[in-house]
Amino acid sequence: MLILWIITAIIIFSIVVLVHEWWHFAAARKFGVRVEEFWLWIPPRARKLFTDKKWTLFSLNWLPLGWFVKLTWETPHTFLVFDENKKLYNNLDLEKALKEKKDIFYKSGEKIWTQEKQEINRLLNENNASYNLANKSSIEQAIIILAWIFMNFVLAFFIFFILFLIWIKPIWINTKIETNLELKTIPTLEQAIDSGLIIKNPWIILSPVAWSTAEKSWIKNWDILYEIATCNSKMLDFVFCEWKEEAVYHNIKSNDDIIKIISENAWKDIAFYVNAWFIENEWIKWYSWWSFIKVSVPSEWKIWVYLWENLEINEEYIIKYNLIGSLKYAFLETKNHILLTFKWIWILVKKIFNPETPIERQEAIESLSWPIWIVDFINKSLSAWLIFLIVIWAIISINLWVFNLLPIPALDWWRFIFITINWLLRKIFGKKIISGKTEAVIHFSFFVLLIILSIFIAYNDINKIIAN
Repeated sequence: MLILWIITAIIIFSIVVLVHEWWHFAAARKFGVRVEEFWLWIPPRARKLFTDKKWTLFSLNWLPLGWFVKLTWETPHTFLVFDENKKLYNNLDLEKALKEKKDIFYKSGEKIWTQEKQEINRLLNENNASYNLANKSSIEQAIIILAWIFMNFVLAFFIFFILFLIWIKPIWINTKIETNLELKTIPTLEQAIDSGLIIKNPWIILSPVAWSTAEKSWIKNWDILYEIATCNSKMLDFVFCEWKEEAVYHNIKSNDDIIKIISENAWKDIAFYVNAWFIENEWIKWYSWWSFIKVSVPSEWKIWVYLWENLEINEEYIIKYNLIGSLKYAFLETKNHILLTFKWIWILVKKIFNPETPIERQEAIESLSWPIWIVDFINKSLSAWLIFLIVIWAIISINLWVFNLLPIPALDWWRFIFITINWLLRKIFGKKIISGKTEAVIHFSFFVLLIILSIFIAYNDINKIIAN
């Protein structure tokens, strides 16, 4: 099953990224930009598959973390050639020198001969070709770079719309990120209780700390506390107090009730009335009667027991709307998932770079996850396996959208910023200030860093799965 889930996770993420990259590909082809390579997964390359009629190489790579398209412009041809004064040529001056049939030289001072000049000239012409993205209008460049925005949103919206129209169950309960956003697929605990997904039963579940007063009093994990009895007089022994008919019985409704009662009865005996349990044929069964447990409260009053609300998942709970309701809530679900993702990224960055404690930074780093986390998440889903995978498909599509909107070189939004800056500078100064070479170096450097980060996160995910 583990192998099946890993394969499933890879397929889901690959399909989402394929939709994203395909629209880059389709938009580039629409505006006549050459797509040099369409990668299945990311480098290093495993093998070349085929080259189509428009010179696009389709290749298979080793790391199963997505798809990528490589457009003509990302690595413009540059040359280490010099004039007679050993000054390095930029591409513009080099073109001018070749047209004027000037001599050009290697760094060593050796002259470059005619055949090599012709090859340099050919590559310079390729830089200026009409199929080069950099030579398209700023509007065409922007459309090609941001072609995925609309489709990632539409894909998530369409998935939520169909599921709300048919039926859907929430896949998880958000107990990690504080938010007021209303999410049907990942509600907060309060939203889950309000909607009826979680049934809040009366009384409190107990879990004693090892070697604590609670454990020594024979309180067991999963005992359900119904009532606490205390002595109305100053008598310390509860049994004698009950015999004198001076016991007071307190019905328990919340954790605060328990804390208040125990703190007011330091140095006294009190009684816990619990619904105890036993194990039969590897199944937990509760006794049908309430068990009496005497607890001698120490002077500092703490008995060291964890208190849990008595919550239960409503297995009958489903979400379903009519046509208008499905349209409305699909839009809201998509929008709120986007906002929640931005909030989660902000919290993560804050905890990593400005943590309140070293433990907070460590927890934030460990929480970094890649699509492999689906493998472990499937086990803990509240929803059916197929429904879970479909919802995850929508959520990953949203996360991919948000991730690409981050102002990080090598990502699409930053490329769009480069296009916008160059367009503005052309309008003001009549030429680009950021050269194609500089832009390519920046994008490539950050692309390598992103691959390293991806490998680290995947390694982190696999370790967590093995540990669990």
